[in-house]
Amino acid sequence: MEAMRGEMLTAAQTAAARDFINEVSGSTRMLAHGMLYVGKGNLDNIQEQTEKNSPDSWKGYNISYAAKVDTDPMSLMRQWRHDDEKVAYPTFELIQKNYDRLKATKPGFNNICVHKGLAPGRPDPLLGHPGDLPKAARDWPGLNFITYHACIQPSFFMYPALQEVNSGKLRDGVPDISWTTEYAQLVAPFKNTYAEIGTTWASSVITFPTVAAHIMGQLMKFMGSDRIVFGSDSVWYGSPQWQIDALWRFQIPEELQRKYGYPELTEEAKRKILGLNSAKLYGISPSDSFKPVPQDYARRMPDTLKRIMEMPGYSADNMSKMKEKYAALGAEPNNTRYGWVRS
Repeated sequence: MEAMRGEMLTAAQTAAARDFINEVSGSTRMLAHGMLYVGKGNLDNIQEQTEKNSPDSWKGYNISYAAKVDTDPMSLMRQWRHDDEKVAYPTFELIQKNYDRLKATKPGFNNICVHKGLAPGRPDPLLGHPGDLPKAARDWPGLNFITYHACIQPSFFMYPALQEVNSGKLRDGVPDISWTTEYAQLVAPFKNTYAEIGTTWASSVITFPTVAAHIMGQLMKFMGSDRIVFGSDSVWYGSPQWQIDALWRFQIPEELQRKYGYPELTEEAKRKILGLNSAKLYGISPSDSFKPVPQDYARRMPDTLKRIMEMPGYSADNMSKMKEKYAALGAEPNNTRYGWVRS
């Protein structure tokens, strides 16, 4: 329950939005993660989500308090590691068991997507470090471990990564970018590991393209273009089209290719990264027909969906309640400007 209170979007809301969009469009326009809470105390939650929400894959955070180690309902959540046999493995076992039963209709159910990186200054930053992935990938060959943000340690804008590139420090012959370089090298032998580029790409390509070139070059060199998937984090950045356009136009400079052995970022590789790799992970055929969402989709939303989505005027309108509480406190804006300026 303590984890659900911190969710901006619940598993039920995600699944309901997916089901509605796919229904009104008459095609598979959306897929939905289940919320990955690990540990013996969360097994009932995983099974309940499986039965009620029919998730297409799983998304979690091991730097967050998302593990309930035992079945005591009063025990608190804590952080976790992929390679923890007592905490993570019972959850992986349950997901694998359900996947064996559901894979004909949910071919991506065995995709374990976990946020890693973007974790400078954490009390225990190693919880976002990639060192726990090799053992888990080896022990669970039937699961796919998709690491969101490609495990880069700096948060946003990537200036620390640029400093690392310019420092001359190398790891196995390439600039050592924390923790992405180490991640790519650690998981290279395991074909069930995939790097999602998400915020890592969005931040680096518009601030320090040289860093973007090294990141993409290293992921391709050690993991291959078949194991990189595009993500936009569009909930933070808005429409992803600019990120897609940036990747279509991007090239790894020939000088960096020669010096560090980076592969060329070909059109074929870009197509794989932008969609074909994810399509394969979720059992989607590129030849499938995808129909548009009708423009009057809002009018078609049933009241049951509006209640689940907590829309204004409905019984579960938590956003309006939060606004009312905020206004009751008498808070006023301080008009402070916030932003990032590189000097």
